[in-house]
Amino acid sequence: MARTPDLERRQELLDRIVVYLAENGLAQATLRPMAASLDVSINRLVHHFGSKEDLLATAMQRSLEQQIAVQEGWLRRDPGMSMVEIYRKWWKWINASPANLALVRLNYEAAALNPNVTGLAGSVRADQIGVWRHEATAHLEQDGLSPERADLEGSLAKATFTGLVMDLIATGERKRLTPLFEQFVARLQAVVDDAQA
Repeated sequence: MARTPDLERRQELLDRIVVYLAENGLAQATLRPMAASLDVSINRLVHHFGSKEDLLATAMQRSLEQQIAVQEGWLRRDPGMSMVEIYRKWWKWINASPANLALVRLNYEAAALNPNVTGLAGSVRADQIGVWRHEATAHLEQDGLSPERADLEGSLAKATFTGLVMDLIATGERKRLTPLFEQFVARLQAVVDDAQA
C-alpha cells in the first residue's frame, strides 16, 4: 500500500532531520535553528513529530533504521557473513565518508549525553548501543559460540568496537586505529575458531 503524501513528506523531513543532527549534534538541538536550517516552519516540525523530545526520539530511531538497513544489505548479498566480516564491513563503511562517521557518532552521542540535555528516555538511549550488542551476540551464536559465551563475547566486542570508533571520532587517527581494529577482529576470529574446533 502506497504511503499518503503527508507520510511521504514526514519521512523525507525525518531523513533531513537525521542528517542535520548528525552534522550539528544533539546537545544544542533546538527547534528554531533546526527549522531554519531545514527551511521549514517550527509548526511543521511540531505537526509531524510533536515535542522536541518526540522529534529527537523519532530521529534516533530512524538513524538506527538507516544503519540496520546498511547491514541488512550486506547480509542479503552474503547471508553467511560472520561477525568478524560484519565488523570489517562496518569499519570500512564508517571510514568511507564523514557523513557515515557522523551518523554513527550521533548514536553514541545519544547514548552518552545526560537525558536532561536531550530529553531522550533511557530506553531510547540504551537502544543506541543495545541493538548492536544483541546483533553481535546473535551472530556469534550463529558462528558457533554457546549462548553464554556469545553474550559475553558480543558484549566485549561491542564495547571494544565502540571504544575504537569513539577514539576515531575524537582523534581522527585512522592510521593508528586501523591496526588496533585488526587486532580486535583477529582476537574475535580466534574465539570463533576455538568454538568451532
